[in-house]
Amino acid sequence: MPRMHRTRGVKRGTGPHSIACGLGFALLWAGIAAATPYDYLPVGDPIESELRTLDLLDSRPLQGRILLPHLGTRPLQLMEIEGIGAPPDSPDVVRSISIARIERALGRDRGPLFAPHAEYGSTPRVLDYGSELQLLQLSAGLEGRAETDRYGTRLASGSGLHGRVSMGLDRLVAHAHYVVGQIDHARAFADPIIPNNDLIVLPDETYLSYTEERGQWGVQFGRNRWHWGPGEEGSLVLSKTSAVFTGLAFHTRISSLRADAITLAATLEEASGEQLAAHRIEWQPLERLRLGVSEAARYRAPRWRSLYLMGAIPYVIVERLERQNEPDSLRALRNNVLTAFDATWRVADGTRLYGEILVDDIAARSGKYPNKIGYQLGWEGVGPLGRTRVSWGGEFTRITRFVYTSFFGRDHVLQDRALGFPVAPDVRRIRLRTAWDLGPDWQLSARVTHTDKGENDLDEPFMPRSPRVDSFQFEGVVEKTREVEFGLRWWPASGVNLHLAGAYHWVDNSNHLRGAADRGASGAVEFSLMR
Repeated sequence: MPRMHRTRGVKRGTGPHSIACGLGFALLWAGIAAATPYDYLPVGDPIESELRTLDLLDSRPLQGRILLPHLGTRPLQLMEIEGIGAPPDSPDVVRSISIARIERALGRDRGPLFAPHAEYGSTPRVLDYGSELQLLQLSAGLEGRAETDRYGTRLASGSGLHGRVSMGLDRLVAHAHYVVGQIDHARAFADPIIPNNDLIVLPDETYLSYTEERGQWGVQFGRNRWHWGPGEEGSLVLSKTSAVFTGLAFHTRISSLRADAITLAATLEEASGEQLAAHRIEWQPLERLRLGVSEAARYRAPRWRSLYLMGAIPYVIVERLERQNEPDSLRALRNNVLTAFDATWRVADGTRLYGEILVDDIAARSGKYPNKIGYQLGWEGVGPLGRTRVSWGGEFTRITRFVYTSFFGRDHVLQDRALGFPVAPDVRRIRLRTAWDLGPDWQLSARVTHTDKGENDLDEPFMPRSPRVDSFQFEGVVEKTREVEFGLRWWPASGVNLHLAGAYHWVDNSNHLRGAADRGASGAVEFSLMR
């Protein structure tokens, strides 16, 4: 669903009555504050796509106003985006649309650089009180997605009343995001607000963070999403499409090398001790070229183990070091390591190529075990069309059989969803998109997707002593899906974003039944109305 705001603003309390009282009080009491630059931009925020568009172009015309940092390692901090100086006097139409959308989103907090501008509409927050050294912010509103097809009309999971609260104490930020809404299968783990439905109160991103004054390093602990890699729909190691999970992240930047590094330790399942360790380096040797290396390890332990937590040693070597100390504990110390390499190259102003390759189970020693790899290739561009802007892109993703799975229980999975690419394994996917921006407020879009999906799934790892398998060959009956979607978006202010979409799909071999077909139209309304 769309995220039209930064990481501030939320409801307090645990019940609907306390939440309503808090919101009512906050609506009556609103002050003026300057934003703290140490907040994070939520992964998946629409501002990310505008930064991505600006990165297709030479950054010099921006005059240092908006910075384009490590776009393949998210979330981003606001201080990494905020540059210096005033907005360009007369930017070209391609840049001006992105600049307007970014300016009004950052200007809603009355920061020292991004103050509200007469040309860019910004909705005020419910509560914005204090100074940069001591700040309290509250934002609340409706967010979600309503869908309709021949099976009926429903709200997507996470739709409802959203609230975000942030408290800044100098460089320390505490943030919480709560949802009062429809959560899929909520009755399996919580008591609903109203009996016999899935309406509950649930936290989403919630964390504490501390950042060095100049932003050279920072640490964040809590529930969040991470997206590593250049992929637009999803990436291969950690993707914005995964479920929220709890982790401790430490990031640092070496400005002289234009390099960024991050290490992440996370708990996926507390009761069973399922842990995740991941680290990444992103380097920009040239303005047109970005290179990245990511590695993730799934292991089981009652707590984070020290060598994984440190994040300075490749995880393949970590396992060997631990075996050296405890040679009789092979089963307990075994991990599942994934490694990915990615590159992004702006071949010309307005055109970029990118790619990522993932290697899973790199310790395979015999041809009896299948090669488990994935790769993604992408191309995107932007250009003017009169006084409007046109952008386009294409992405090809191939994930072979058994990727993200582990026969000894170290699946790269959370809540039955891959931590990486959302449609995997055993999949080949081509996705084409285009958008026509009539101005900062209006956008027309179209998307075409073709997906070939084999029967291998996240709950079917390759078992030792099984017959030899060619992982590049689809398993069983291949389900073929084609879908076309058209959309209209209205984004007149920082806190108002409405998107109407209509789609039609063609499915052959539906549910992997040979000869079965499924055809149908669907519609959706995505909404974000925030104050």
